Amino acid sequence: MTFKHAVLFSLSLCSLSVLASPGAHGPNGEHLDQKPNKVEGALGKQADGSVIMPMKHQALLNVRTQFVRESEVKKQVRLDAIVKPHPDGYAKIQSSSDGRLDAPQTGIHPTGAKVQAGDVLGLIRYQDTAYELASQTSELIAIRNRIDQTNRDVERLKKLGDLASKQALEQLETELLSLQQQAQALQKGLEKPEVLIAPISGVLINHTVSRGQWVEAGEALFEIIAPEQFLVEASTRDFALTQQLTSAKVVEQPDISLNYLGFSPELVNGLVHLNFELSQGQDNTNLFINQSISIQAPIDEKLKGIVIPADAVVLSQNNLPQVWIKLSAERFLPQLIRYQHLEPGLVLVTEGLGADNRVVVDGASLLNQVR
Repeated sequence: MTFKHAVLFSLSLCSLSVLASPGAHGPNGEHLDQKPNKVEGALGKQADGSVIMPMKHQALLNVRTQFVRESEVKKQVRLDAIVKPHPDGYAKIQSSSDGRLDAPQTGIHPTGAKVQAGDVLGLIRYQDTAYELASQTSELIAIRNRIDQTNRDVERLKKLGDLASKQALEQLETELLSLQQQAQALQKGLEKPEVLIAPISGVLINHTVSRGQWVEAGEALFEIIAPEQFLVEASTRDFALTQQLTSAKVVEQPDISLNYLGFSPELVNGLVHLNFELSQGQDNTNLFINQSISIQAPIDEKLKGIVIPADAVVLSQNNLPQVWIKLSAERFLPQLIRYQHLEPGLVLVTEGLGADNRVVVDGASLLNQVR
């Protein structure tokens, strides 16, 4: 049994005469009865649903309260969303030709490795058939023979000096340069592999590639994700939201702020997609690609009510939302409410509370367990 549970259990065993002070009022100004229905004034839950708890037990359970006031805030909407890679922070590395994958000097990086733009991820060595290799080799030999013949013709004309035609010499030199370039290109095609280079910096995803693996042209071998550049795609049937959004926060991680980019002009299953990106300066986010999240976004519409922490709202025995109001030093009364979600961690109570009510903001869940 934990310490807090022991304190709650002791409330049902102890008895003490407690008198409540007058002056507590409900949301409509009505006077809240301060007198416990139990004649003997036992601690714990009373017949009217209120709870009597000594001050020392409140301190042990860290029960804290605050006075509330009515205010005007922006309305918030909650949307389901999914995390996707940002187009500017995503790269897919593919082979442009068939061949066998070879490792660079640094080896083949596994999934999760951090790479920098310009790093060599792999080499694709083109593997000809016997016929293609023989054909290219014979073509290279023919070109080299022509180079040798042209070289001899150039040297012969140079030895003739002024007797040789300058125009003929220039034509031979131009032909020689062209043949040398053809030989170099053909030689590279036979020997030089295709180099797979990381176009951006980020975290690598290895599609189970290994040294010596046969790959086909267009096959995705690696992906790179920039961890500071994510796209959050939310969906809704309320088309009016496309013109009302400016920013949002991730409900599961309230420290993550998002900026609204815009919406897709294409409907998908009757839903419009809204795109958000991470605010600047947020590098260490615990978001993952294809992760389902909820976001909370303010819109240009005002609501009146009482703002309290979300932890202050608990469920009654009938599974209805309620808060605990402090009537006196040692007496608390449950009050049913209606509320709407604001930014993560806050709710707006629209019905059930009045100004200057003293609401339990810490320890409400423990107070709710008292029997």
